[in-house]
Amino acid sequence: MTGPRRPTAALRRLAALAVVVLTTGGCATLLGEPAPPPSADEIAAATAELTDLPSSEVAERQLTAVVDQIAAAASAIAPALRWSRTEDRALGPCYGPYEHTGGRRVVLPHYRADGSLPNGAWPGFQETARALAASVGATDMLPGADSSPDRYVTFEGWDGAKWDSNTELSIYADARSMTIAATVGCRLPDGHPAGG
Repeated sequence: MTGPRRPTAALRRLAALAVVVLTTGGCATLLGEPAPPPSADEIAAATAELTDLPSSEVAERQLTAVVDQIAAAASAIAPALRWSRTEDRALGPCYGPYEHTGGRRVVLPHYRADGSLPNGAWPGFQETARALAASVGATDMLPGADSSPDRYVTFEGWDGAKWDSNTELSIYADARSMTIAATVGCRLPDGHPAGG
């Protein structure tokens, strides 16, 4: 009769990994449980950050103007483009500690045009869009695609980026159409006690 089998080295490593996973902060997410609520200090810091930013209404007007300017820059290159707004404006929640600030995100209607830019025009147009997006804080350009006919680029702000509560502006183009999509990052509405 033999004694109990000894665990293999691989099994011991797996057990050690399970202990590490279960004792770290990420175990709630790994196990499908909600993340712990933000601390009072995190909420206070998020509120202070939003208080120093333009209100939701001001930021929405600024981002809408930038979208209009980007569309105008595309039309200057391809005058046949005719832009129209599609989908509805929507209010969305903020996330993480921003969720507890009274702030909100605003998803702008998409701006869409039939037709697209000619080959070779995308790099210059993208640089114009980059400068315009930076004027409203969307300074981080994410890797996109610029091979004809499918092109896209996204610009993001650092405001609440860790919690997916930041400003975003994306441009998509193919041979048949162009679309500009934009979301105002988490901001306090006019009249909010912390930002009024």
